[in-house]
Amino acid sequence: MARVIIIGGIESTYRNAQVLHEIGEEIVMFYTRGPHSPGWEGVDMIDESRFPFASKVPRMRVDGSINDHVREMRELGPDVIYSLGWQQIYSRELLGLCKLVGIHESLLPEGAGAVPIANAILHGFSCTGCTLFWIDSGVDTGAIIGQLRGLIDPRTANATALYEEGMRLSADLLRMFVPHINAGTAPAIPQDFSRRTVYRKVNWGQWPKDVVERARVYPYA
Repeated sequence: MARVIIIGGIESTYRNAQVLHEIGEEIVMFYTRGPHSPGWEGVDMIDESRFPFASKVPRMRVDGSINDHVREMRELGPDVIYSLGWQQIYSRELLGLCKLVGIHESLLPEGAGAVPIANAILHGFSCTGCTLFWIDSGVDTGAIIGQLRGLIDPRTANATALYEEGMRLSADLLRMFVPHINAGTAPAIPQDFSRRTVYRKVNWGQWPKDVVERARVYPYA
């Protein structure tokens, strides 16, 4: 068991945090988004009653920058910080606190950056998946701990189906690798940046209507 901080504010954050709680990690603080937190357009606020862990761990809503909370994070003495769907860049000070682990809903180094599921649909990927990785100072550039490839084809599926699959894959990755993260035996596989693709926020108006209709459903409505 490790002392962990969780940072995130979307449905997959809560699903993955529930997994960490169930496998015995001690969640010493859960930083989630407040109603005025920037960068959350199109994502509804979460019904926390659906996630039993949320009433059992200390929580703090962040309306500004997560980097403003470094001092209190240090006082909590975390072993690992899990970044589970956060849209702000971490400061050097925060990165220096302890090990930081992230989850990205793509097969890095492909599909780095914003809205990976919607971009997988828009760009006609034949497959996608989920990556557990060490967070560094770049944007989804850290060494890979593990990956799982999805079975759903983004060329025919919609974003909701891919999001559900991504949450199942990320839960499996956590169950597989958290013991190794805690033991110091987790892999750190460098990314092949010759294959890297990076996407920004989506300009929905530049894509065909039928593709947008599949991509722009929850969580991107």
